[in-house]
Amino acid sequence: MNPKHLVLPALCVGGAALLLAPARPSMAFSKIGGLLSPSQRDVRVFDNFLDATADDNATPSTQFPGWTGLDLAVWKGITEWASTIHGDGTGDPVNGNVLGDGGANFDAFWSGSAADIGGTNNNIVSGQTTCGGTGVLAYTETPISDGWRIRFCDEWNWDDGPGTIGSRWDIQGITCHEYGHALGMGHSAVGTATMAPSGSPGQTGLRSLATDDINGIKCVYGAASVIKPKIFATDATGGVNITISGQNFDLANNEVWFANSNVTATGVDPIVKVTGAPSTSGVEITVAIPADASPGDVIVKIPGATGSTVSNAFPTDLAGVFGEPPIVMPDITSIFPTLIDALLPGTAQEVVLTGVNFLLTTDVLVDGVPLAPSSYTILSNNSITLDMPQVASLGAHNISVTDGTNTDDFGVTVGAPFLPKLQWGNGDPANVVDKDDGFTILMSGTVGKNHYVYYSLSNSPSSNQWVSFDIGANFSDLTRLGVFAIPASAVASTFIPPSAIGDPGPGGLTVYAESLEFDPPAPFPDSNTQSIHIVQ
Repeated sequence: MNPKHLVLPALCVGGAALLLAPARPSMAFSKIGGLLSPSQRDVRVFDNFLDATADDNATPSTQFPGWTGLDLAVWKGITEWASTIHGDGTGDPVNGNVLGDGGANFDAFWSGSAADIGGTNNNIVSGQTTCGGTGVLAYTETPISDGWRIRFCDEWNWDDGPGTIGSRWDIQGITCHEYGHALGMGHSAVGTATMAPSGSPGQTGLRSLATDDINGIKCVYGAASVIKPKIFATDATGGVNITISGQNFDLANNEVWFANSNVTATGVDPIVKVTGAPSTSGVEITVAIPADASPGDVIVKIPGATGSTVSNAFPTDLAGVFGEPPIVMPDITSIFPTLIDALLPGTAQEVVLTGVNFLLTTDVLVDGVPLAPSSYTILSNNSITLDMPQVASLGAHNISVTDGTNTDDFGVTVGAPFLPKLQWGNGDPANVVDKDDGFTILMSGTVGKNHYVYYSLSNSPSSNQWVSFDIGANFSDLTRLGVFAIPASAVASTFIPPSAIGDPGPGGLTVYAESLEFDPPAPFPDSNTQSIHIVQ
């Protein structure tokens, strides 16, 4: 056990300041060593405070539904350390600060009422009749990884706020400070920090983290990860099911946490959990509301054992809507390559789209025209590959993804290839065509240049000072099919009709092809080699 005390120094005039001990010199924040594991996010209250003003606030707070008084003050105090803004951020009418400033891979979870003060690792806030008259205001017992306990000393006058508190001590602010110790924070040498070792009765400034506190909590838990699940909205309309909208949820195995409506025994996990909850494309979860769930917050926990697997805590009254679900749609963030050759021979899906929410994709489009489903593959929520079709012109074009309602465009540039390119049939090695169907030949290269297309039954090379082919058996088996000018689109085409194809024989016939671009001086640039297998 590692107790952290909040004490009134003996030499302090008029009791106007408090000192947290032990204090040590520091340039700014300090750490006490260790941190809470992801299984230690619950926070409860055992209300045994003696002061009436410690639990007399009967005014609900919109973003903290279902709880008032001491419970509400403690809930707000722990929430300030959250990874991101809690709900819409409101809840502190005195300071007007936004609640939820931590920015780290850490989020606490308000879990309800406890049956007793519990042990030193049961994560319970309670009062203590006396702390021995030593000037201690409150203290935190910190086993760290496996929990904590916070005690408020009832020698002092406490107030649950949330407004002005007169000459009493602020439960919300002191909770925020003491919970900082529970998280592994020591004292700060920055006088305006929540973790600073001084304050005064009536002061509410400890409710709001300073930059030094934020730097400290990030140092302990790391900055909030981009892969950390995040909740944007909850919708419990009807009170039977709740739909949670967000991002980075697991596709099949989420835990959804609820506050507990019961007073829970000190040695049990108080969080009401729905396990094994699937999501829709990692952005929406719908579960039945458990019978013993309470209004409060929900959290989504994905598989894993780090802080980045626990979402922010987000409010719900288990009856209505909180927050605003974002428009969740497929979104392209990059395309490789962004300069695409006018002809990419074959059906290989060489263009890679990177982004988010791709599992929602119903169509991939080029310049507004949907591609055949066989020409693209949705690899994951973040990656799509596609076989770029030929377009009518060089220059700027759009590749798009759509969910049927929302469409996201990304610009690419189509250019003439640096070297000649050739495609026979579908362009795949030895693709099979029926002689009675014929096939199409595509050629691509420098606009205005002539392409000489040759074919052969041999894939043995032919080369001289003018050209170097991979076909033709040293020019002994090489036939020129034709000469084709490359148009403005950088892609020329010709169709080989069935009437031009001879009898391939019972086993079929494999033909190899290559082209060269007439572009003096020699040697003339040649294309890739193509092969096609013609059958009866």
